Order: sequence, then C-alpha cells, then structure tokens
Amino acid sequence: MIKLQRLGHVLISVRDLEKSKDFYTRLLGFKVLEQDPDHGGLFLSIGGLGNTFDLFQCTNPEAVATSDEDLAGRNGLGVRHIAFAVETEDDLRDAYFALQSAGVAILRAIDHVSQKSIYFHDPDKNLLEIVWERPNALEIFARGRGDEDKPLTFS
Repeated sequence: MIKLQRLGHVLISVRDLEKSKDFYTRLLGFKVLEQDPDHGGLFLSIGGLGNTFDLFQCTNPEAVATSDEDLAGRNGLGVRHIAFAVETEDDLRDAYFALQSAGVAILRAIDHVSQKSIYFHDPDKNLLEIVWERPNALEIFARGRGDEDKPLTFS
C-alpha cells in the first residue's frame, strides 16, 4: 500500500490570474510563494506548508478540460490535477513501484526542483500526482525555483 501523508496541492486553471490571485490572497489568506510567468503559474501556500494551491492562466476557457498526457495543457477551467504528498523520497519511490505493480500507467516522473512528482490517472481519467517535497522547499520557492522539470527515474 502507498503511504500517503496528506493532500499535497490542487492545481486549477482560471480565467484571470490576477483577479484570482487577489481573491485567494486578500480574501482567503493564502500566501504567494512564487509567481512564475515562465512556468505559467502562481504557487500559493497556507499553514506554513509548501505550495498547497496552484493557479494557472487558462488559455481557452470555453474548451473542455482534459487530463491527458499533456500535463502542461491549459485548456478548460477548473481542476487540472490533485496531488497527494508522501513523507519521504523513499515513500515516493515505493509509490512508483506500487503503481507499476498494480498496472497503473505512469505518465511522467519529474524532478521539479522543489519537489519530485509522479503523474498518473485514476480509473476515471482524473489526473493525479504523488509528490515528495524537499525539506527546503520554502527556501527554493523564495529564491525562484527555475523549475527545470527533469525526468526522474527510479531503480
């Protein structure tokens, strides 16, 4: 069994990034960790954790959102993926192999600089992620990650 620790983050596509930024920070009290125009997103936090809520500008609000292999797609509004956090890097590796053993196709395994992630679909094609956040993730966000999205392999 995979040892999930908590809900990691939710990524949603929005019509107006600045309007949504104002809503979630001013009204709901989220803190901006990083606004990364090159990567396309706004990474928000609550409770002293790393990114817990991510907002990305939608490129086509009228399109139906799809959760296919195009993980960077910005068509359609709403939830793009849900991430579940694990406590250790070993837990992430174990999750990778547990998913493979269960016949779940891994779409991508990525080192995002502040965290390492595995992406896959649930039985209804909802895009899910299991993430291990580096212990110094808040420091990495503060200085700007330069998210390189390097492929991640497990052995």
